[in-house]
Amino acid sequence: MRSDQIIHYYETCDADYRLFWDLAHSHAMHAGYWDEHTKTLRQALQRENEVLAQRAHIQPNDRVLDAGCGVGGSAIYLAKHYHCEVVGITLSAKQVETARQTAQQESVQDLATFEVMDYTSTTFHDHSFDVVWGVESICHAADKRLFIREAARLLKPKGRLIIADGFAKQAIYSPPDQLKMDTWLKGWGVSTLAQASLFERSLQEEGFVLIEFQDVTQHVMPSSRRLYWLSWPAIPLSKLGELVGWRKPAQTANLYGARCQYQTLKKELWHYGILYAEKG
Repeated sequence: MRSDQIIHYYETCDADYRLFWDLAHSHAMHAGYWDEHTKTLRQALQRENEVLAQRAHIQPNDRVLDAGCGVGGSAIYLAKHYHCEVVGITLSAKQVETARQTAQQESVQDLATFEVMDYTSTTFHDHSFDVVWGVESICHAADKRLFIREAARLLKPKGRLIIADGFAKQAIYSPPDQLKMDTWLKGWGVSTLAQASLFERSLQEEGFVLIEFQDVTQHVMPSSRRLYWLSWPAIPLSKLGELVGWRKPAQTANLYGARCQYQTLKKELWHYGILYAEKG
């Protein structure tokens, strides 16, 4: 999907994230992670950051690149709780402005900084980061190999890559299944999902080692189900809002995506995984 389409999706649907997904408080645009430590969506949204930070072995002396940082939730969390330096990049100037304001409010503006940049082609020097972090953002890359190549360039030797995202479970779908997948993905500003095995192969080709993929679908299913049920009353209201000029087609498409993501996940057409790798 083109950069302008991704920007349009996030900037148009920002209001829906605030309405349905605790964006104003959690600053999170991911699914969250449900386990024995969580009882609410807000807790699950923070828990995902905790789980990923632990898996990536985040340390205070790390310099982290948050690739596709959204409104800065993960970057600000890492700066607050791990006291590490985090640089968040996103295609959206509006998201950068919001992230900077939030970092200032949370008093971490010296540790968490934000720039408008494409994570497949950055202006950072080689070996600039200890960790590259991508939470439900790498799916937006039309060619995931470009991201992997850039991550390899940016990471120091032994640097860590941590990704949480959706991955396709098959290369080819039946026409009805493909329609459901397309409705979900295009409604959320995504062209295609990578298969985890192919993603891992690309990582190996770029010199990554210790590659580990963990299927954590069960930990995001409550969020997926929540979105599904919210979509049913929201879609007709959104269509009505379009007629009177209060809503945009992209917002309605986002809600159709919310419905189809659960239907396709439940049918096991895709899965949600955490992928960790180290630069050799």
